[in-house]
Amino acid sequence: MDDKIVVVDDDPGTIHLMGRILNGVGQLSFATSGEKALQLVHESAPDLILLDAELPGMSGFKVFDALQAAPDVLGVPIIFITSHAEAGFEVSALNMGAADFIAKPFTPARLLARVKTHLRTKHTADELRRTVSTDALTGVGSRHCFEESLKREWLRGLRGGDPIALFLIDIDHFGRYRERYGHARGEICLRRVAAAIEGIVRRPADLVARCGGEQFGVLLPQTPRRGAEYMAQRILDAIGALEICHEDSPTSHHVTASVGMSCYDDESGCWEGPPANFRFGDDLKKCRAANTLLLAADKALHSAKRGGHARARLMDIAELEAPFLTRHLSQPAGEEHHAKWA
Repeated sequence: MDDKIVVVDDDPGTIHLMGRILNGVGQLSFATSGEKALQLVHESAPDLILLDAELPGMSGFKVFDALQAAPDVLGVPIIFITSHAEAGFEVSALNMGAADFIAKPFTPARLLARVKTHLRTKHTADELRRTVSTDALTGVGSRHCFEESLKREWLRGLRGGDPIALFLIDIDHFGRYRERYGHARGEICLRRVAAAIEGIVRRPADLVARCGGEQFGVLLPQTPRRGAEYMAQRILDAIGALEICHEDSPTSHHVTASVGMSCYDDESGCWEGPPANFRFGDDLKKCRAANTLLLAADKALHSAKRGGHARARLMDIAELEAPFLTRHLSQPAGEEHHAKWA
């Protein structure tokens, strides 16, 4: 697949020149203003951005700040191109986090070499990221992948005014399981549970990850609590349906799991709704951190375990400081379940 390169410059002559130089290197998109550049980037994440520092209206540096806060641009190299050749100007750009600095007028060979170098570097970083983003034992996402995806999807949801839900899933009494059946059987159990969860969580934007030991995380973008509650129950049922024998479990004769769920949707007390004009620089400072979802799910998980295991409980992020307000989602497998407040 072709690399996507966004060229941002208000001079039509410069855009035409860079278009000829970079023809065949990748799929090129052009913007003559900062606002148009942000729109292009958010419509389709690029692999490289060439950014003029001296744009009219929204300057290149303001565009850079906005891009740095955008979840779509994490890891995308940004090269400043400017007529300022002073060393101090270059140092400032690099200190901001720019990947490179090219002064005008530039030679075709120099521009082409820099662009190809940074594309190769990004390909290497992407491959490394894919490697560290997969849990070697189960094949689902790693904890690193989960944490990075949570940050990205939280910001994306805020920008679009979309709900988001998060699960933490713990295999009940897994220490006893491993003591009785051994390490190898324990690994098989983890792989089967991971596969069962993946069989339920199937949308392209959803993520299943192993967060450590016998704990899994599930991230559900664009999902309100009602849909998430349904998914939580299906996951509990799928794990129960595996019927993995667990004779030392005080909860059941087979392997079960507990689920802690958190959500941020239009039923949340802190819901702000779709922003009329989302500005990355100012509005992000007023938003809650993505880690709030994780903390709420963790408290809900502990509540589910205290409640007897093999069940799911919900905590809205607005109730994070009120630990007893966890909503009971389901009864253990085989029992009639209904929602009630714990």
